[in-house]
Parts: sequence; structure tokens; C-alpha cells
Amino acid sequence: MRRILFALSMAIIFFVILNFVYCNLDEATFAYGVVFKFKIPYLLNMQTVPIPLGFAIVAAFSIGMVAISILEALPSFFKTLEIRAKNKRIRQLEKELTLVRQMMEPKKEEPLEP
Repeated sequence: MRRILFALSMAIIFFVILNFVYCNLDEATFAYGVVFKFKIPYLLNMQTVPIPLGFAIVAAFSIGMVAISILEALPSFFKTLEIRAKNKRIRQLEKELTLVRQMMEPKKEEPLEP
């Protein structure tokens, strides 16, 4: 969880810094319009509105940082789940062991009073 929060905060910081740089550049530097297209011939033809190249670069960088942190955090998440399952199994086996010990103890019979 710490890795995800760290990566998210770093992405926000870099996004703010790069956005500051981007906004202070002139129009011709990063203002090229990029259009993303998706075509399936004779079935589908989709395209986006023109997006400034600088914004696309900053967004891709920020999304990449968050995605990498999530991919790194997934193995530790699954290890945590595995450890919890094993601890649950250990507790269950300990309960069974105490029940077996209680069954094996000889019952102390009290002497009958005359």
C-alpha cells in the first residue's frame, strides 16, 4: 500500500511540475494536435479530438508511474492473502489439537461416598 501511495504522490508531483513547464512554453513547442484512431474496415471508424502532444506525454508518464507501482504491489498483496490463509489453517489445526488432547485426558472419577 505504501508503494502505491508513494507512486501516486510522485506522479502528482511530476504531473504538476511538467504541467507548469508545459504551460510556460510557447504554442509551437508542444501544441501539435495528436489524433488517436481506431479502425476496423467497413465496421468501425473511431478517432479522438485533437489532443496536444505535451498533454499526451505528461498523461502517459503519470499513468505509467501508477501502473508500475500497482504491478509491483500485486505480488506482495497475494503473499499477504496466502499468509492469512495459512494462519487461519494453523489456528484451525491448533483448535483440533486441543480438542484431541482434551479427549485423551483420563477423566478423574470422584470416589463415591458411602
